[in-house]
Amino acid sequence: DLPRFDREFFGGEHPLTRIGNGELGGKASGLVRIHRDILSRLDTDDFPYIEVAVPTATVLATDVFDTFIARNRLRETAHSDIPDDRIAHTFQQAELPAEHLGDLRALISCVHNPLAVRSSSLLEDDLDHPFAGVYGTKMIPNNELEEDARFRRLVEAIKFVYATCFFAESKAYLRSIGRSPGDEKMAVVVQEVVGQLADERFYPCVSGVARSHNFYPTGHARPADGVISLALGLGKTIVDGGLSWSYSPAFPKAPPP
Repeated sequence: DLPRFDREFFGGEHPLTRIGNGELGGKASGLVRIHRDILSRLDTDDFPYIEVAVPTATVLATDVFDTFIARNRLRETAHSDIPDDRIAHTFQQAELPAEHLGDLRALISCVHNPLAVRSSSLLEDDLDHPFAGVYGTKMIPNNELEEDARFRRLVEAIKFVYATCFFAESKAYLRSIGRSPGDEKMAVVVQEVVGQLADERFYPCVSGVARSHNFYPTGHARPADGVISLALGLGKTIVDGGLSWSYSPAFPKAPPP
């Protein structure tokens, strides 16, 4: 179980925390497993020049989503067939639960780094029916001088991610796998974007996608050796089939075909 958010995003006792008492969803649970089960077994002496860590994050659990839907009476709108932009607009007009606004305000008050506001639904990261790209992620630069402006952008981003749970594409995908939108609940991950500021632009670090099975091995690599694809910036480049550097972990110095 994740510790509660102590209103210290950076510099707190725990890099991964939670707001609310509900479930964490697939994406957030995966981050927790990486932090606890994988990173704990790494010997830092093996990587003297590299810091291996999960970027700092706070998870709004699914009960925050349930309360938001119930108090604003959004269930009928959410399950209707109105266009996505109208659903998004209705969600933006609604209010997040007041009992959690203090935590969100404290989070944003001391953070000026860009943030990724990411979906983490109960069905997300399901092995049989992956939801990659179905729900929304909102990147916010978080560079406004006024705290009120940064707070508004964060709240708007959270409500946008909630709304994407009920967009037409999301509903159609759920129906295609035999599930109903009523089965779904959304947690939200508020996570730092790792990178560096150069002049007035923020550049994310290298992103990568690792697969345990390589369907197209080359050279001496075997399918079971897996494959890793790296790209500058965000992982969207790789997911969308853009230019990336692919290699087998068993032969990291062998150039890609």
